[in-house]
Amino acid sequence: MKARFKQIAVPAIALTLGLSTLLTACSTKEPAASSSAPKATDSAKATKAPDPATLKFMFFGDKPTDLDKVLAKFEERTKDTLNTKIEFDFVPGPEFRQKALLKMSTGESFDLTFDAPWATLYNHLSLGYYQPLDKYFNNDAYPGLKKAFPAEMMEANKINGHIYTIPFQTAYADPFIIGIRKDVREKLGLPPVKSMADFNNYLEAVRTKLPDYVPMVIGGRGIFRLGIPEEKGRKDIRLAAIKPESFTGGVPFSVAISPDGKKVLGAATIGDPDSEFAKFPAPFNTHDSIYGHFGVRTDYRKYTNKDPLSKQAVDALDQNKQGAIETTISNLSQDRLKLKKINPNADYEPFFYTSDDIRDMKPGAIRTTFIANNSAVVPASSKNVERTMKFLDWMFSSRENHDLIELGIEGEHWTVEGANGFKTTDKSSNYKFPGYEMTWNPTLSRMNTSNEPEVIKYVEYAQKTDSYYQVPLSNFVFDTKPVATELAKINPKLQQAYDILMTGLDPNWKQFTEKSNKEWRELGLEKVRAEVLKQVQAYLDKGGK
Repeated sequence: MKARFKQIAVPAIALTLGLSTLLTACSTKEPAASSSAPKATDSAKATKAPDPATLKFMFFGDKPTDLDKVLAKFEERTKDTLNTKIEFDFVPGPEFRQKALLKMSTGESFDLTFDAPWATLYNHLSLGYYQPLDKYFNNDAYPGLKKAFPAEMMEANKINGHIYTIPFQTAYADPFIIGIRKDVREKLGLPPVKSMADFNNYLEAVRTKLPDYVPMVIGGRGIFRLGIPEEKGRKDIRLAAIKPESFTGGVPFSVAISPDGKKVLGAATIGDPDSEFAKFPAPFNTHDSIYGHFGVRTDYRKYTNKDPLSKQAVDALDQNKQGAIETTISNLSQDRLKLKKINPNADYEPFFYTSDDIRDMKPGAIRTTFIANNSAVVPASSKNVERTMKFLDWMFSSRENHDLIELGIEGEHWTVEGANGFKTTDKSSNYKFPGYEMTWNPTLSRMNTSNEPEVIKYVEYAQKTDSYYQVPLSNFVFDTKPVATELAKINPKLQQAYDILMTGLDPNWKQFTEKSNKEWRELGLEKVRAEVLKQVQAYLDKGGK
């Protein structure tokens, strides 16, 4: 049986946990909301509305243009039940981590925010910044949460035996793509981009024949997965070729283990000498075999925009004069809508640059830990935990409620398409809510049927469990407390260097990594490395894989 996400099935955690009950319980399609279905608010009408409350949520990114209009609709719908207002603070990505850390370290009260394994989740948990949420799940007092987040799903996302996150996903991964300007490609008389050679030819043609265009527009993460190696089919190494792949406190240590899975052989990171990689299995036994993609990025610098680390500068670029963008398969439809508002004759087409196997939709091609990539957390400083969880319970209690928050106002921002789909409208771009931060759910999130048939095929491919392979040490959780001081010193410096490396800004990248590594060593990198080796060995000794 092939397990799928979204309405086709709940995420198939059974692949790693053997939890066949999850697949059995959720293998049927979720019916669309109808006038005969009970409203989520009906059960609460018999009780008196609670005193008014205002919840404060902080996420990263841009505030949706029509958010206030949608919130007004929410308040109108729930005034006699939840009696709750929500204030959203959307913070630009580069500033989000610092603002969140400042709030939590000073004890400022707010009620919901984003965090994830690839961000600061484990670090902040070690510092006691998040509320445990065990009692709100698999609890009949919160039927919406119980239905949308089955016990098996929450078990897979526990940390040290407890629930701290609300996991958001419609698939285990959202394949990264390059959005090629189809109209520009045809103007240049080039064939569709299907390979890296095609991609390079296209960029060069844009650069030389359309000099007022930016061939490839990037932000602070560069062409995110450009040239990144993967450990597909291996059980003797866990790679962390980029910072978001770090599973060791934010420092991207790649870790090698013995073929029998019983001994840790080494941990090495950006800028380390090749001697640190000597015990790594081939072909990953040199620095550049894992981190050499930073050099590839410098080769593309002639095609990218002038100041990728300035959000203001990137936002100011003329979108009509861009040859390509980096995005994901699920975001492509919104990117297309935004482009067509500027130029109705323009369009994007996807190029799957990370892997030929993903492009060809082969089984076992997408990397994952089978743990949700994105989630929300309730800060320990929150004074409204119950009210926050009641709001989330309301949102996940029905398709109607969930649609409002995730998609906006029906008939204005979107329209129903079949039982489980939706189509965009000319106003969809006014409500682009970041579902990965608060709403994505395998049984409630609708599929965007406005996408091209080819894109829909890839979305469905990403929903199949057998499209993935699991990396080693997937369930290892690094306890940052023993090296919290060192990490607090290293990570800000590492982030500064990482931004430069990801965007290819320093042509002498290798010397730059070595210089940066020496600085990190002075701040305690060796102590962190020793702690990584110690904890991974302890994990293996307990039978971890």
